[in-house]
Amino acid sequence: MTNLDWAIVAGLMLLVFGFAGNRSLKTRTNVDWFLGGRTLPFWMVGVSMFATSVDGGEYIAMNGATYKDGLVMISGLIFGVGVGGVIAAFLVVPTMYRTGLFTNAEYLEGRYGPGMRVISALVQIQYRTSALAVVAVALHLIFTEVVHLDSQTAWLLVVLVAAGTTLYSAWGGLKTVAAADVLLSAMMLSAIFVLWLAIWQQVGGLQGATEALVRQEGAAQAETLLRMGGQRAGRSPAAVVVIGWCLIAVGYFVVNHTQTMKMFGARSMWDLRMSVVVGSGLIILSGYFSSTLGIFGRALSPGLAQPDVIYPRLVDQYLGSGVKGIVVAGVIASAVSTFEGIGAALSAVFTRDIYGRFLVTGAKESHYLAVSRAATIMIVAVSFAYVPFILVSSNIVDFFVRITSVFVTPLMTVYLMGVLTPVNRRSGLVGLIAGAIYGLAASNLGGSADEPGLLPFWFTERFAAYSWSVGITAAAMLAASLLLGWDQQDARPAARSSAWPDHSGEVLPEMVVSPFATGRRIPWWAQPALSAALLLTASGFMVFGVLW
Repeated sequence: MTNLDWAIVAGLMLLVFGFAGNRSLKTRTNVDWFLGGRTLPFWMVGVSMFATSVDGGEYIAMNGATYKDGLVMISGLIFGVGVGGVIAAFLVVPTMYRTGLFTNAEYLEGRYGPGMRVISALVQIQYRTSALAVVAVALHLIFTEVVHLDSQTAWLLVVLVAAGTTLYSAWGGLKTVAAADVLLSAMMLSAIFVLWLAIWQQVGGLQGATEALVRQEGAAQAETLLRMGGQRAGRSPAAVVVIGWCLIAVGYFVVNHTQTMKMFGARSMWDLRMSVVVGSGLIILSGYFSSTLGIFGRALSPGLAQPDVIYPRLVDQYLGSGVKGIVVAGVIASAVSTFEGIGAALSAVFTRDIYGRFLVTGAKESHYLAVSRAATIMIVAVSFAYVPFILVSSNIVDFFVRITSVFVTPLMTVYLMGVLTPVNRRSGLVGLIAGAIYGLAASNLGGSADEPGLLPFWFTERFAAYSWSVGITAAAMLAASLLLGWDQQDARPAARSSAWPDHSGEVLPEMVVSPFATGRRIPWWAQPALSAALLLTASGFMVFGVLW
């Protein structure tokens, strides 16, 4: 890193923190903090969804995954994200938005009872704090491999970035996070495209990468790495991997309040749906360019023992002065956007679904706003407890896939079954227990193609496990409903409690269908369903027509 690189990084970070700090001073109410005043336009919500989802962990982890296993590992980013976003925006989240809910866990109390609300809150806190730890590890790799800091200094810098981000997001909430994400996204996209073009030229494009891989590893292995449909020895078929990534993406948009919180802040139902098209489109676009670098890196630097270092190595070895500063600033920006988004969302879940609902139920609004701000800081701090577990994993993606398959996928299934079917109120807990038992068994009793475990490989393989988890959870819920009866419930509890969360929604502005003039029909070209169909068609063609 030259002085010019440092100046670029420092200048851009000062701009972000100064802008966000100033915006945070304008947040004064719970509606502003939790929902951005429910006034956010679709483009701002979509950009914010993109900024939070694309983090330093993705740059490091997904490029490590494509380096190791080929392009099939980004099928979730290119196709699954569209599927997950559309299912959430068109089938699941509107039910919650119409009812005026502040968190997605709140929905589960009306549908299944208060116990499921608490379980959802706890699962989300576990699920997303682990993601924050992934971001921290990825940022540490950038500081050690690219900036060439010693490990202790790098960790100190990671903590300082997390602390600075947490302070402004804790004070400003969603209204500040969404505004800051627009600036952060511009930095992230610039970094992605600058690096991709530099490495594309270095490797000689797709043809150069193909020739290098054929020369180094043989034609058959090169075909497996460069084609998503290639057969991988000792692994699940490519179709199973794609389905697994699609289910991961659905869980990401449905269970993860980091994204539903953004959708709840949309100014209308039309904005909510269009925001997901924008957000998913940006994730897909950036996902292709940011995560194909791993396969180019394998052509340039074959035989790495630790695949996750390929991204920082490419940045360090193939970028010149100034350009390196832009990319490093983009990676830091991606970490900032994720720290702020997840911290604020999990704080909302804790404050509304645990603290305000069950612990301290009758305090003033200012009290809960203060608790939300303090909880944001605590959640980011606690996330660092996962770091040692990530460091001993074979790579970051393996850690994340394993940890999400135990509880997140069953909980996602509970949400979907609750919205789409009249399953019994008590079936949610039954399904969640059945899915979690399977997830724990698959994680601890499964083996590999080479080393069989107590359970067969086809039943426990990391991507196949997602389909099994959905099937087992849904089957348990259907069986319980056949025994106990069918029972469609509203999103709100039938008998409202005296707790603060059950009354704070009364101050929300009236739900708006669309931002178009009252009484005017939405033009055909602005229909969210059309935009969603085009997004899925384009991403599906890319995966199954071009890259398969």
